[in-house]
Amino acid sequence: MGVVMKIPKGTMIRSVLAATVKAFLMRTMVRVGQSVVEAIVRVIAVVFVIMSQSRHNGQAEYHGGRQKCFS
Repeated sequence: MGVVMKIPKGTMIRSVLAATVKAFLMRTMVRVGQSVVEAIVRVIAVVFVIMSQSRHNGQAEYHGGRQKCFS
């Protein structure tokens, strides 16, 4: 034996539609935020790679100039 309530169809449609719109808007906002974070991480990764390559090249030249002759 269950409890049965008569709910107007319009009320049900409004509540489901409101939940759907909220979910869609939230998903859109999260996706935009995720895209911004991904772009920032890509820029940081590129800067890190460029800096590590320039440091590596600078150290190679520096060490090449400090060779000692043991003869």
